[in-house]
Amino acid sequence: MPVITGQGDDTIRSHPHKLRLWRKNKSLIYNLLPPLTPASSARFSYTLGMGGIAIITALITVFTGGLLMFYYEPTVEGAYGSLVLIDSVVYLGRFVRALHYWAAQALVVAVLIHTARIIFTGGYRPPRDFNWFIGLGLLLVTLIWNFSGYVLRYDASTIWALLVGTNLLKALPGLGDALYLLVVGDQSLGPAALLRFYTWHVFGLTLLGLGGIAYHLWRVRVDGGLSRPDWTVGRARQFVPPETILFRELITTLVITGGLTLLAILAPPPLGPPADLNPAGGQPVEAPWFFLAIQWLLRYLPPLWAGWLIPLAGLALLAALPLLDRRGPGRGRWFAHERWQPQVAFAGLLLLIVVLSLLEWWQG
Repeated sequence: MPVITGQGDDTIRSHPHKLRLWRKNKSLIYNLLPPLTPASSARFSYTLGMGGIAIITALITVFTGGLLMFYYEPTVEGAYGSLVLIDSVVYLGRFVRALHYWAAQALVVAVLIHTARIIFTGGYRPPRDFNWFIGLGLLLVTLIWNFSGYVLRYDASTIWALLVGTNLLKALPGLGDALYLLVVGDQSLGPAALLRFYTWHVFGLTLLGLGGIAYHLWRVRVDGGLSRPDWTVGRARQFVPPETILFRELITTLVITGGLTLLAILAPPPLGPPADLNPAGGQPVEAPWFFLAIQWLLRYLPPLWAGWLIPLAGLALLAALPLLDRRGPGRGRWFAHERWQPQVAFAGLLLLIVVLSLLEWWQG
């Protein structure tokens, strides 16, 4: 009979119970999963798998970004040229940059859908309200993380997005100039700004993102696992073992990695002409797709309102959901009727963002 041995331990026979005991004591990946997950929480139709997809795409983004660091030069003179080198000379360079780009876009999409799923199923309610605030912080980190990588291309479109984005800092009353100097490092865009964005992208925001994900996952376990429907009276509780969850996550990882690989091969990442802050004919500003709604607002409203007050009001609305809805643990059901007010409010906000983004894309 085959056996599993461990250093300094007695021989453990491969009985299912003994195997589970060995996994519990020895396996890191196995212990990252809950011992038992309710079947009602593990359904794909309930979770959409977006939390796991966000983790997968974040890890792919970090891994490919680490490879790109060997060739990327964070200087005004060398940034654009190093990307051309990666695309045209470095072996598999264009593929790695494309995989990095598409994984970052998929990360934003997964986090946004995951946030929407939490709202539409009431997963923000106690005892998961604190982890909801952590999730909102991760949403902000993800968007800024993606934006900082976007401007590192330092081509004609991203330089203007960087200019507009940093100028929004000056719109803050009282703190604007000091905050601008802290972020940009000088009175105007230049070598200091690019180096600071690079440092934040590869170090500061990466640590915040990965550390926040780890803490977020830990809070899920502390708060009793995923939100789930209330147990039906008289019905036996059904659980999914960690082996099944691990198998599902492995399949998801393979599918997501394969899809991103196909995208990286068929759709190379964009790279425009070199950056020029003084072009003869002017250069249209092209914000990342997830900031197009704010770019549309900047066309018609003062920067303080378009870049700060309105987005912060939307974020405050999301943060207030568990404070306004204090009717105990959520039932974990899609579109439960007792939570229609916050769901309708969020659906309206989401629809407004989509419409404004489409308007900006059409006008641009």
